[in-house]
Amino acid sequence: MEHFKHFIELQSLLSKISLHEDNIKSEEARIIFLESSRDKRLQERDQLLEQRDQIIKVSNEHEKVLFEKERDLKRATDNLTQASSEAQMKSLESEIERLSLLTDQIQEEILSKLEEQENIENKINEAKEFLTGSSETLEEIRREVENFSNNERKEISNYRERIELLLESLSTSHRDFFEQTLKVIKDDKVISFLNGKICARCRYEASSTQITEIENGRSNEVCNNCSRILIPSTINSF
Repeated sequence: MEHFKHFIELQSLLSKISLHEDNIKSEEARIIFLESSRDKRLQERDQLLEQRDQIIKVSNEHEKVLFEKERDLKRATDNLTQASSEAQMKSLESEIERLSLLTDQIQEEILSKLEEQENIENKINEAKEFLTGSSETLEEIRREVENFSNNERKEISNYRERIELLLESLSTSHRDFFEQTLKVIKDDKVISFLNGKICARCRYEASSTQITEIENGRSNEVCNNCSRILIPSTINSF
């Protein structure tokens, strides 16, 4: 029956290892989250830079057109003073009106693009500030996580050493039985106490033959439903 106590302690150590491994993953998640946030901001910044460049390109094209239309407007205005007939004057006045409206429209578009460019520049600066600040924060978190994880790994190493000692203290048959069961179980919950005839893990009822074999310590039995090692409730846990 002593091997049952070893099984229980082995289970306790495995649970502690899982807890420390979860602690490490939880801390590493801080790094992953910040790295993901930085990657997202980098993509946003690059998209903003492309948008800004496109706006600048469009604005430059508008300014070229504006220069040409203002030149045409000046020419039409100069020609108006030299018009020799009423028909020429009306034609030039119509052209001046059209060009005036067009230049006003282009100027409004240029101003709109400048405002849009300014807004994008502000967003780019915000992204740059975030990336600069988060870079420093990321290095700090990495150092914190590394120190924390090293301490957790030391605890895990100590538990693994104790597990090795316990396994070596078991008979070959008991050790093989435990290790084989551990391979089958996915969550490292290798043992399950019996509550009367009921498996505490999955609530499956063990057979009377199994109960007798377990309580007499004649053989190791696993739950026919969840495949965990069945431990009599009379065995004290660690």
